[in-house]
Amino acid sequence: MRIAIAQMGTRAGDFEETSRRMAEQSRAAAEKDVDLLVFPATALCGASPVPYVDREGFLLDLAECLLGLADELACPCLVPVLTDFDGVALPEAMLVSSGAVVPVRLTSYLEAAASEEGDAHALPELEFAGARIGVAFTYEDLDEYDEFEYDVDVILFLSGYGFAADDVSSALGSSISEGRYLADAEATGAWVVGVGGVGCYDGQVFCGSSFVLAPWGELAAQAPSFEEALLVCDVDPSAEGPLAEPLAPEVYDAPLMTWGALTAGLAEECGGEAGACVLVDDQIGSLLVATLATDALGPLRVRALVRRTGDAGRDAVAESLVRALRIPDERVERLAPADGADEELSRDLAEARLADLARRTGAVPLGSADKTALALDGRARASAARLQPIGDLYRSDVVALAHLRNTISPVIPADAAVPRPELPLSGLERSHPTPEARLGFVDLVLSSYVEWELPVSDIVSERGNEEAVNAIVGRLRDLDSARVSRGLVLELSSKTLAEARSPRGLAWRDRARAEDERAMGRAAEALERLREAEEGGVEAPAAPRSPAAAAGHERDVRDLLGYLRDFSQGGGLSPLGQTGEPGGRHGAQGEGPHPLWDGPFSEN
Repeated sequence: MRIAIAQMGTRAGDFEETSRRMAEQSRAAAEKDVDLLVFPATALCGASPVPYVDREGFLLDLAECLLGLADELACPCLVPVLTDFDGVALPEAMLVSSGAVVPVRLTSYLEAAASEEGDAHALPELEFAGARIGVAFTYEDLDEYDEFEYDVDVILFLSGYGFAADDVSSALGSSISEGRYLADAEATGAWVVGVGGVGCYDGQVFCGSSFVLAPWGELAAQAPSFEEALLVCDVDPSAEGPLAEPLAPEVYDAPLMTWGALTAGLAEECGGEAGACVLVDDQIGSLLVATLATDALGPLRVRALVRRTGDAGRDAVAESLVRALRIPDERVERLAPADGADEELSRDLAEARLADLARRTGAVPLGSADKTALALDGRARASAARLQPIGDLYRSDVVALAHLRNTISPVIPADAAVPRPELPLSGLERSHPTPEARLGFVDLVLSSYVEWELPVSDIVSERGNEEAVNAIVGRLRDLDSARVSRGLVLELSSKTLAEARSPRGLAWRDRARAEDERAMGRAAEALERLREAEEGGVEAPAAPRSPAAAAGHERDVRDLLGYLRDFSQGGGLSPLGQTGEPGGRHGAQGEGPHPLWDGPFSEN
């Protein structure tokens, strides 16, 4: 069976232009005798559903587009879409072949519901070109193809996950050596075909790097990252290996992939002729954003507003960067220090000037706030930014990316200022004696709480420093309602601060708890009382349990808590069995420790 992947970037909902390009790709694939051409999950509908109020019209136009593709496509194609099931947007894949359009997921659901087993959670299985094909949309789908022993020869993974620095597998083929897909191929005994789009959709950056992986773990084909490509590969369900010419998997480089995602996102978000404008001073965030913008757009499409402070050393840092980036003098404006203004007022006035520069030139104003600042800095500040490129990266990420960029060419001055979070972190000086180590601790606590979704008690148990952990998490939660938007962010983690926000007005704050106070202990006591009441009708004195009985009891408690968690997140009652996804959009907890900086902690 010959499979092709049309790794392409599109504009979500641009049905006319996208269908035209799809038809072109299908003709190119037909010339190569392709049996099935697969398009990325983002090709037609992007990564996010339209608002409910627009959904009817959107789906009607989508249906018309699909009917047109049935007449125009030159070979059988699998076209992913976002459909509506009982008011909920769900991913679907349409098999367009011989003038017909077949929804593979809905077909499997209806067939399973009508069968004797009545498994309404069945994943797609279809016979095509002599192979049994499965279609996965999420990591959970990949897990189920293994756990429920589906008899498939090929699994098409239509990834709807944008790149996330804390999710190695989101890089698709570039992460084969460290991601999950080798284990998926071995566990299922099937060819795994990862299909990725390229471009920026709703703030998420898709990196491409589609791949074909043989069941025994050899890489058969891979498309480049951040580029469009038509990848063609022969898949033999009866083969047992080895491949005649396997590819060597890349060595995964998280900072380099993050840099590529940032520049790709900036190139798309600031794609107009006017380009971008950025405020430059001696702070490492502003220096990095100016460098990113120049790498993404070129120096002729970047405007710099240099904020002078009156300090010769600090001003030299900003001027050095502008020269190193070769931004033309006519695209550089300089703002003299305001008489009598303190540092905070000077920054606010500079933001006002940046807004004026953007208004005069039409350039997109960029901010330099990172995730650490957005999480913990509660000071009211003016902001002209329409886009925060590094707003989903912790400050330790920013430092790591600056080091990476300077290994390519040393443009960011070594004297760049790295602000430290202003928090009461007493006791950290002994365990983390340097400013870098303390910053790493702050960012690791934030990422543990936000991306990895660890309770405060678990973070304290693993990291110690209870007072500091409570201060960091408490400050994050205290600023939830006060945190105002400083512009859109490029989403480069599995969970943004906006997605992690607690309900507005919530007064309760968590704290580190003793083990006997944890939910497991309370649930165990409640179950013990229930069991005693059922057995004897009266409450009897507690008797010591044997180790085996205690282990069985703990399993019962875990099962109950797991049931309650699954039920609260939707569980099997959600449409087509789609469960809630802990750990952010990607449904998986972080890789820990953070991949972009060398933290002081082990992986335990």
